[in-house]
Amino acid sequence: MRRLVPAVRSRSRRVVTASLGLAVAVSGLATAVPTASAATAPKAPTALAVRLPNSATPVLTWERSTGATSYQIQIDNDSSFSSTEISENTRNARYVPTRNLTRGTQNWRVRSERGGVYSAWTTGTFTVSPVTVPVPTAPANGAVLPQPDAPPLLRWQTSRGAVSYTVEVDGDADFIGAKSYTTRTTSFAVPEALPAGDYFWKVTATLEGGFNSQPSPTSSFVLNALPSPRLTYPIDDINVAIEDVVFDWEPVPGAITYDLQVATDSTFNNFAFKADNLYGSRYSPATTLYNDQFWWRVRAVDLAGQPTAWSTARFSFQRKWPQYAQAQWPTGLLSTPDASVAPSDGDKMFFQWSPVKHASRYELAVALDRNFSSSTRTCITASTTYAPRDGSDCTFSPGTIFYWKVRPLDDPYPGGLPGVFSDIQKVKWGTPRAIGTPPASADSQVAGLRASTTGVGAMSSDSCGVKACGSISTTPVLSWDKMDGASSYLVYYANDANFTTTPAGTTYFTTTNNVFALRDSDPKKALPESQAGLPYFWYVRPCWTQNVEGSPCGPDPVSNRDDPTLGWHSFVKTSPAVSGLQSSDPAGSDITFTWNDYYDTNQAAGNVTFAYPGQQTAKQYRIQVDDERSFAEPLVDQAVVDQATYTAGDRLYPEGRLYWRVQAIDAQDNGLTWSDPVELVKSSPAPTLLSPIGNAAVAGAAPLQWAPQPFARSYEVEVYTNGDTAFSPPNRVISAAVSNPAYSPTEPLPASSTPYVWRVRRIDSRGNQGPWSSGTFVSLGSAPEPLAPAAGAMQAFDGSYFEWSDVPGAASYQLSVRSATENLLWTTVGTAFAPSELHTGSFTWQVTALDASGRRLGTSAARSFWVDADAPRVKKVSPGKLTPKSTLKVTFSEAVKGASKKTVTLMKANAKGKFKTKVKAKVKVVKKGRQVLIDPKGRLKRGTYQIVFTTNRIKDRAGNKLVDVTAAVPGL
Repeated sequence: MRRLVPAVRSRSRRVVTASLGLAVAVSGLATAVPTASAATAPKAPTALAVRLPNSATPVLTWERSTGATSYQIQIDNDSSFSSTEISENTRNARYVPTRNLTRGTQNWRVRSERGGVYSAWTTGTFTVSPVTVPVPTAPANGAVLPQPDAPPLLRWQTSRGAVSYTVEVDGDADFIGAKSYTTRTTSFAVPEALPAGDYFWKVTATLEGGFNSQPSPTSSFVLNALPSPRLTYPIDDINVAIEDVVFDWEPVPGAITYDLQVATDSTFNNFAFKADNLYGSRYSPATTLYNDQFWWRVRAVDLAGQPTAWSTARFSFQRKWPQYAQAQWPTGLLSTPDASVAPSDGDKMFFQWSPVKHASRYELAVALDRNFSSSTRTCITASTTYAPRDGSDCTFSPGTIFYWKVRPLDDPYPGGLPGVFSDIQKVKWGTPRAIGTPPASADSQVAGLRASTTGVGAMSSDSCGVKACGSISTTPVLSWDKMDGASSYLVYYANDANFTTTPAGTTYFTTTNNVFALRDSDPKKALPESQAGLPYFWYVRPCWTQNVEGSPCGPDPVSNRDDPTLGWHSFVKTSPAVSGLQSSDPAGSDITFTWNDYYDTNQAAGNVTFAYPGQQTAKQYRIQVDDERSFAEPLVDQAVVDQATYTAGDRLYPEGRLYWRVQAIDAQDNGLTWSDPVELVKSSPAPTLLSPIGNAAVAGAAPLQWAPQPFARSYEVEVYTNGDTAFSPPNRVISAAVSNPAYSPTEPLPASSTPYVWRVRRIDSRGNQGPWSSGTFVSLGSAPEPLAPAAGAMQAFDGSYFEWSDVPGAASYQLSVRSATENLLWTTVGTAFAPSELHTGSFTWQVTALDASGRRLGTSAARSFWVDADAPRVKKVSPGKLTPKSTLKVTFSEAVKGASKKTVTLMKANAKGKFKTKVKAKVKVVKKGRQVLIDPKGRLKRGTYQIVFTTNRIKDRAGNKLVDVTAAVPGL
C-alpha cells in the first residue's frame, strides 16, 4: 500500500481543508486532507450586513470564514451584551430572528467556530423600526354615511407583524371616554348603534410581546340621521273628510319605534292626542277622534334612541261622521198642518229608528216646538227603540203635537261623541184604549208576551210570541197585551225560571207602557250573551187601579217554585259573530287586522231575527292574537279598539303560526260572540345578503354585509365551516350580535376549499327573531406568497434561505420543509428563515400564516428545491501506471465546475521528495464536468508525481468545494 502523501499549502493557491482530517484511497491512489491544529482558531467573520424586508424581519448576513464549521450569533439592545435577547449557533452565513426584538437600536455580533475553538467577535448594529403605524383607508376622512345603508365599516392598511389592532371611536377628537374595540383583522364594523353626528376614529397596532405602534392619524366620518317617515294615509287635504281614522306611513329601515302627533292646528300647539313608541307603521286611535280638522305628523326613532325630524308639519285631514239615523216610528212630516197630524197608535207608544254605524248609544230629544227650545226632554238608550215608561218620560200626553229627533253617540269618547241628528218628526199620540175594569182573580196573568229586535217587531205578528223564543240577536224589545184594570206593569228579568237572580241589575222595572226596552239610565243598558245556550226569563206583572182580592198587583215571580201557571217567557240572546275578518300580508313585519263594522254584520241577511235584522252596533271591539288556537293565557296580544281595524302599536309579533279572533263589545261593555279563529303564518322577509355571496372567493378577513331591514333592532350573524347548511353547533365558528347591517370578523377565517356558510336574521324592535337568510363563500384565508427560493432552485446545505410575503393579521408563520423521509417545521415571527443546515435531497417548502391563537390563516402554494450537502471528491486517477506519453484522467464523484489549468496542476517531486516542479500540461474538462484530462506537453520523466487542486475554486453545482487537496499519481 502506498503511503499517504501530505498535503502541501502552495503560496500561489489557496488550499481549503475539510472539517475532518482523513486519507482516502481511490483506485490504488491515496488522497489526504490535513487536520487543523486544535489550538488554531478560525478567522473572524467579515462583511456583516443587515437587510430589512420589513420591520419584523431583520436578515443578518456575513462573509464565511476560512476553516469555520459553524458560527455563534448574539443580539442585544445593550452594547455590553450582558443580557442577550438572542444567542444561537448556526452553520449558515445568514440568521433571521424567530421572535420580535425590542424596538430601537440592536447590537449584534458573530464569531466563527471550528472544533470548539472560536474566533474573535465581529460586531455590528441595526435598528428595529417602531411598529408600523396603521393608515386609515375607509371611510374617506370626513365622509358622510347615509343611515342605515352605509354602516360605519372602518378599514386600514396593515401594520407589519401586528397580531391585533385597537380601534377607538368617539364623538370628540380628544377621545376622552372613547369606545374601544379589539380585532385581529384590518377592518371593523362598529357593532353598536351610534346617534347621528360627527365621529372620530384611530387605530393602534399591537405586536406579539406587547409592542404597540403609535396611533394612526385621526380620521372622521359623519353619520346622517335617518330620513323622516313618508306619510301615506290620510292624504294631505284638509277638505277631504274621513270617517275611520287610521294613520299609515312607510316604515323606515333603521328605526325601532315611531312617535305620532295629531293636533288641531298646523303649529302643533293643541294636541288631539299623541302616541309614542309605536312599533308598527300603522295606527288607529283606541278612542274615537272627534269631528274637526286635524294635522298629523310622524317621526322615527333610531337604534340609538335619537328621533328624526318630523315628517311634515302640514299633513292635514278632516274627520267627519256624516251618518245619521232614519226615523221609523212614529213619523210625521214637519210640513203637515197641525190639524192634519194623524195620531199614532196610542197603544204603541215608543220611538224607533234605524241603527247607525259606529254608534254605541243614541240620544233621543222630544220637544213641543220644532226648534227644540221649549219643554225639551232628552233620553239615552243603547237600543234603536225607546219606550217611555210614563207620561213625562221623553214623551207628551196623547193628542199633544210634539217633535222628536235622534242622534248617535260614539263611545268610548267621554260622554259619547255626538253625531248628526235625524230628520225632525212632527207627531202626536192617539188616545190609548181605556184601562177598564180589573180582573176578578189576583192570579191573573198578562197575556200576549212577545219579543223582537225592535219595537215595531215586538208589536207585530212577526215577533216571538211563544213561551220559549229561542235565539234573538240583540237585547230584545218586549211587548204584551194591555190588561183591563192595569195601571202599570212590573217587568222582571231572570237567569232562571225561579227568578232567584237577575241579569238586569235590579229586581224589576216599572212602566205604564205595554212596550219595554232597556235604556241608558237603567243599571244595565244591555244584557250579556247567553252562556252555553241557557235562556233568559222575563215576566210582566200587572198592578191594578184597585186591589184584586186584597192584592194591588199580580203574582210575584221572585223565588217562585216554578208554578207552571206563571206566565214567564224566555229567550236566548245570541249576537252574531263579527264577520269579514282579513289581515294584511303576513310576510310584513307589522300586521294589520280588519273586519266588517258590526253594523254591517247585523244588517247582513243571515242575521235576521223574526223578520227583522239585528240592530246592534259595537261600542268597541276586542281582538285577541295567540299562537294557540285555544287562546289560552298568556296571549300574544289582546287589545280593545274603537274601529274595525287594528295594528299593534306596542309590539311586533313572533314569526310562525298565529290565530286571531274578534268580538264586538256593546254599550254595557259586554263581550258578544267571538268570531271563529282565523289562522295566518307570519313570515317576515329574511335579510338580503350583499357580500360575500354565491360562493365568492374572498379574503379570510372580508366583512359580511347585508341590506338593512325595517323594524330591526339588531341582527344575529353566524358562520359555519365545512359547507354545513344544517348549521350544526360543532361547525359554528362565528356567532355575533350587532346593531348595524355589517360584521367584520375579529379573527381571520382560515382558508378552506370547502365553502363557509353564513346566515343573518333580524331581531325586531320587540326582540322577536326573524327568519334566517344564508349564503356561501370560499375563504382564501390569508396565504403568504413564496418569494425565495424559486421553484426548482438549488439550496446550499449550510446556506439555505426562505422568504415569503407578509400576511395581514398574522402573528407568526410556520415554515414546512419536506422530503421523502422527513418533515421539518420551524415557527417564526418574521417573513424569512435561514436554517442551520439541510441534508442532501429533493424538498418542497410552503409557509402557513398563523394568528395569535395559533390558528391557520392560509397556506402558500408548495415549491420545490434541492440540496446537495455532499462535497465533490476525487474518485479515481488513471492510468494505473504512467508511461512517458500518458494522459492522466481524474474522475470526480460528481460534476464540478471551476476545473482548469489554473486550478488543476501536475507536480513532480525532487530528489528530496518535495513536489516543487510544475509540469506543463493541457487541462481539459470532459463528461460534463465529471472528468478532467491532464495532457503533459512533453514526455514524462521518471519520478514521482502529484496532482494539486485549488479547492476553493473547484465546486459542484451546489457550491460545495472539492474536498481533496491533492491526488497521488503512480510513479514512472
